[in-house]
Amino acid sequence: MKYEKLFSPITINSLTLKNRIVQSPSHMIYTTYEGYVTDRFKSYYWKRAENEIGLIMTGGCRFDDSGCVYGMMSLSDDSFIPGYREFTDGCHQRGAKVGVQLFHAGAYTKKENCLNGAYPMAPSAVRSGFTREIPREMTLQDMEQLIEKWAAAALRAREAGFDLVEILCSAGYLLCQFLSPLTNQRNDQYGGSFENRCRFPLEVIAALRKALGPDYPLTLRLAANDLVPGGNNLEDAVRFAKLAEHAGIDAIHVTAGWHESKVPQITGDVPRGSFAYLSQAIKDAVSIPVIAANRINDPAIAEKLIALESCDMVGLCRALVADPRWASKAKAGEESLIRRCVGCNQGCLANIFQNKPVQCVVNGTAGRESAFTASRRSVKKSSWSLAAVRPDVPLPSLPLSWDIRWRFGKRRIPWAAS
Repeated sequence: MKYEKLFSPITINSLTLKNRIVQSPSHMIYTTYEGYVTDRFKSYYWKRAENEIGLIMTGGCRFDDSGCVYGMMSLSDDSFIPGYREFTDGCHQRGAKVGVQLFHAGAYTKKENCLNGAYPMAPSAVRSGFTREIPREMTLQDMEQLIEKWAAAALRAREAGFDLVEILCSAGYLLCQFLSPLTNQRNDQYGGSFENRCRFPLEVIAALRKALGPDYPLTLRLAANDLVPGGNNLEDAVRFAKLAEHAGIDAIHVTAGWHESKVPQITGDVPRGSFAYLSQAIKDAVSIPVIAANRINDPAIAEKLIALESCDMVGLCRALVADPRWASKAKAGEESLIRRCVGCNQGCLANIFQNKPVQCVVNGTAGRESAFTASRRSVKKSSWSLAAVRPDVPLPSLPLSWDIRWRFGKRRIPWAAS
């Protein structure tokens, strides 16, 4: 096999993965407004699950009404469990393990996106550079209640069949806000010194570890550099990664930057694998598996990063939006056939910030997998028709010539009526 290290197994706590490829968590807006699973959500991930992905990470997932974004999946109560159980069963049947990222945006929550009368809250009442709004400062009671909800959602995730739970501490969301001196201006035991700023995130980790038990995989999505002037840098992230491992984290998913960062991270002009120095630094400091992310959309780059021990696994997000068969093509040695993400961020990131479902400029089927039950390649050219691709859509009553053009790729048939 050409990419032997990429397709070698690895273990996270008690969970064994068949390869080192992780579908990184990303908000998709494929669920209902309340956060219930849909056919669109299931078919999107199931398409990737059947194509050699080792671990699929969904994300983010709401568990509190004050910290969500529009159209986010939810495990805020037991009513969500049956639907996501069906989803995880489908992933397992297709050969992939699946995890969920529990999400709280903190000051990055817009007031209009809060549910049931909630209001955005954060470590301090500091104007957000992302939403341009001022959240309310969290009380000690808020923190205690939020930890309880976080742990309860983790238990629901396990009951729903998820193989792994991830805690979000990246992109400038709530736990990042506690760690940063820019957004954490508290004067109590949760603010001030680096140790105090780490206190709440470590309490979250400890609570989830206690609730889930010692053998259930618990991972952390970590911003290894805020890329915001005055924020935390790589040295701070390394210090926190060590503390997180000690608190019970089983793997660290390394990324970079906040949403308000001015340093490009995932655009097309960013060289592939250029942020792997961050995962390298974290890997050198901890003894648990480390996942590298950001612009790793080439299997040769992924193989090289693992071979050089810059990481143990690679996280792909938009690369798998662009081509759900990325992993299966790489495994078969058909990497030249991979449909590459061009890093335009138009149908994915731009759509999300406008509360629109993810689409892709190089993959028109992304998010519409259930509508395409057969491809042109799987149907004989002479018999291809709209009915073969969309059996749920009846052919309209049109003149014979139009029906023939549909069936034969718009080629004119001499005897067809005009």
